[in-house]
Amino acid sequence: MANGVWHAGLDTLLELDKPDLGLGNIDSFDVAQLLEELLRPVAERGRHLLLCVESKYGRQCKAEMKGVQSPYMYVRKHRGPDGKLRLRAAHLPTSHEMTAEESDQHKAMKDFVARTVEAAGLKAYVEKSTKFRTSRPDVTVVGDGGANLGCEAQYYNASPGTVLRRSKAHASAGLSANWITHDSSFHLVDRANWMLTQRRPWRQIADAADLPLVGGYRVLAEWYCSADAERPCPDSKLKTGCNQTHLEWDTPLRLADEGTGWTDHTGNRRGITVGRALVGAATGSVVSLFVPSPRDPRAGSHMWVPASDLATWSTYRPIEKPSFQSGGEADDQVHFSGRDAELNCHFGEERDWRPSAQLQRRGYGALSITVDGPRAAPSPATRTAAGPIRLQAPNIPRPQPGVCEIGSPRCGQVARPYPAGWRCETHRPGGADRR
Repeated sequence: MANGVWHAGLDTLLELDKPDLGLGNIDSFDVAQLLEELLRPVAERGRHLLLCVESKYGRQCKAEMKGVQSPYMYVRKHRGPDGKLRLRAAHLPTSHEMTAEESDQHKAMKDFVARTVEAAGLKAYVEKSTKFRTSRPDVTVVGDGGANLGCEAQYYNASPGTVLRRSKAHASAGLSANWITHDSSFHLVDRANWMLTQRRPWRQIADAADLPLVGGYRVLAEWYCSADAERPCPDSKLKTGCNQTHLEWDTPLRLADEGTGWTDHTGNRRGITVGRALVGAATGSVVSLFVPSPRDPRAGSHMWVPASDLATWSTYRPIEKPSFQSGGEADDQVHFSGRDAELNCHFGEERDWRPSAQLQRRGYGALSITVDGPRAAPSPATRTAAGPIRLQAPNIPRPQPGVCEIGSPRCGQVARPYPAGWRCETHRPGGADRR
């Protein structure tokens, strides 16, 4: 990346480390407007607008010499190791070149999605543009009583802007974006609806009848917090006894003993799978939910949930639609060091490589609420027309950070967070123990 770039339209050098971009000698120039234009996607401006400075001066830049990038550039915000945002120019094209393994996994997952929904009597189209060509999902699933899905099989870490832009394009075409991946650290998590699978080679994906869904799907726990309640109180330092009703979106494994066990694509709390969730979303028994963050309504949690659970949640909280806009970061101010722009291309040089600071996780949605006053608990022997028996929640201790929560008694090994909860190396998604 470079701190200087040649602007063909203005026929001048832009110095990206200076607040005025090095244009102080031009009177009445709107720097803010120029910055907005520089940060637009390449599709919305001329591809040849920005040029590597060395190429402009008649010397072949290193990116061009290596044959891997062009001499044309784009400007982006880069968060350095110190956490500060700076403007930097990078060579085009920006598209990710998938490795052979990523490519095979990508093809296998597209085929898996298509054949799974077609086996359930639904229509699927692979790599087909929408009517007005605003988007082209990997697989389009035509809903039958549920949502039309724009499924993306993602095996590299697409940028946050790419995820939000494509998700918004799918939404404008009447599709619910659904990103399927095997890595919970990817930027797509909680920027749109997502499904997390275990890490598998492409042959296992191609041969699988179905795949376990280990993240991106939640179910609703509801209980009255009496003195003898089995679940701990989420709002009090006391274990139980606040005499309120709580609702909390939880992972299916932690509720495995509560449900009666579903047997088809309407869901299975004992064994949620990608195929069942896809068919359920297309037929209406599984729906998408966005819970905005209290700190930033643009950010929050995206989940697939049972339709019956969403109906319960919606009686207490309004259902909001995501805007697919970038959520606020801790510090979004661009830092200008005042350095002069370098006039040589350092593409590919190790001295020029600096890792970006890891993106802060977007704000989580408020996944639990408390309802004022007691609410009569349903009898375990009563079955209503609305759905299965709702049993009282078992005694499930709240997760302890850094400790694996799998098993009864709990595993207790050192763990790190995954979308499905705290997991050790043995019980992590794709680990040796796949229970």
